[in-house]
Amino acid sequence: MLELYFSSPTRLKQLRRGPLTPHLDRMAVELQQAGYQHSCGAEILSFAGHFNAYLQQQRLEISAINEALGQRFIAEELKAVGVYHGAENKLRHLLSFLRHQGVIASLPVSTEALTPIDELLGRFQQHLKQVRGLQESSCHSLDRQARRFLDWHVERHQGLAVEQIDGPEVLAYVSYACALFPDTRSWPRCVTTSTRSLLNFLRWEHLISRDLARIVPPVPRYRLAIVPRHLPWEQIRAVIDSIDPLTPVGKRDKAILLLLAVLGLRNHDVVTLELTQVDWRQGVIRLPHTKSRRERVLPLPQEVGDAVADYVLHGRPPVAAPYVFVRQRAPFAPLAKSIHVSSIAYKHLKRTGVKATVSGSAHLFRHSLATHLVNHGTPIKEIADMLGHVSIDTTALYTKVDVTHLADVALPMPEVQHA
Repeated sequence: MLELYFSSPTRLKQLRRGPLTPHLDRMAVELQQAGYQHSCGAEILSFAGHFNAYLQQQRLEISAINEALGQRFIAEELKAVGVYHGAENKLRHLLSFLRHQGVIASLPVSTEALTPIDELLGRFQQHLKQVRGLQESSCHSLDRQARRFLDWHVERHQGLAVEQIDGPEVLAYVSYACALFPDTRSWPRCVTTSTRSLLNFLRWEHLISRDLARIVPPVPRYRLAIVPRHLPWEQIRAVIDSIDPLTPVGKRDKAILLLLAVLGLRNHDVVTLELTQVDWRQGVIRLPHTKSRRERVLPLPQEVGDAVADYVLHGRPPVAAPYVFVRQRAPFAPLAKSIHVSSIAYKHLKRTGVKATVSGSAHLFRHSLATHLVNHGTPIKEIADMLGHVSIDTTALYTKVDVTHLADVALPMPEVQHA
C-alpha cells in the first residue's frame, strides 16, 4: 500500500488520482518486498503518481501506455518543472511492473527473420545441451567460437554454404583463429576444440559427409605440465577470517568462501545450492547438479554449517526463492551467474593484498584446498571424490605441488670437486 511510503493524506490523494490508482498500492508492496530503501521506493512511486495524474489530465486510458507516451510525459511535464533525477530509470521500472502484472501489453516480439547462421547456431545450442549434456557456460563459449568460424566462412564464400567446407578451409581457419591471440597459451586449444565440436555437429545433421573433425590438428599438451596456482592454507584462512561476520554481506561472503575453501565447491555449485540440499540433521550437503552430472554428497563441517546457518537465519533477505545465496541489495534475487561468486572471492582477495583475476578467484580457493590436502597425505582418491573429478588423473595434477613428499625423494646434490 502507498501508506508504506507516504503518511500525508494530501500526498496520498494526489498519488491516487488517475487510471493507475488501483495498481499503485500493489506496486508499493512489491517495492518493499524487493528490499528497496524507503527513499528509493518513495521516488519511484512519486514518479508513478505524476504519470498517473498526467494520464488523467490527458484523458488517456491505461491501454495507451507505452514507451513513447512515457518519453512524451518526461519531455512535456517533468522537464517543464525542472530536471527529474533518474526519470528514465523510473519509467522503465513502472512499465516493467505494469507488464509483469498484465496491465499493459508486453513488448512486441521482433519479427525479423533469423539469419541462416542464427538458425544453425540455434540447433547447435540444442545439440550441445540435449545430446552432449554440456553446462550453460560451455555452450556459450562453443557458440561464440562457432559463430566466429561461420562468419569467416560466409565472408569467404559470400554466403552460408556449409556443404562446401573442406579440409583446406578447416586448416586455413585454424591458422587464422590461432593467430588472433598469439600470446595466450590456452587459445590454440580453445580454437581446435570448438572447431571439432562444430564440425561433429555438422556431420551429425548430415550437412557435411566427411569427418572433417579429424583434420583439425591436435595441440600438444603435456600431461601435468601446468602447476595449479594456489595459496598457502594460512593465507586462505587469513582472507576468510578478515571478513566482518556482523553485517549481512559479511555473513553471506564468509559462508561462500568457506564452501569454496573447505569443501572445494565450484562457482556453479554455490550459485545453484538450494536450501533443501543442506541436510542439517545428517550433516551433509547434496549436490545433484554437478559438472560431472553425478550427485555429490559432501560432509558439512561445523564451521561451514554455522556460517551458512548464520547467514540464512540472520543475513539472508526474505526472498521467496529456493536458493541459499541471494543479492543483498534491491531488488533481492538469487545470484544469477557464476561470475558473481568469483567477484565476491576477488573482492576479498584484493582487499587482503592477494593478486588474482576475477575469473579465477573462486577456483583459487579450490586449488588451495586440493594442494593443502595433498601436502597432508590425503589419498588422491578421496581428494578426487571431494572435488568431483571424474578421472583421478585430473586430481594427480596436484601431486606436483606436494613439496613435503617431493623433498623426501629428491636426490642429494653431488658435491662439487674443486681443482
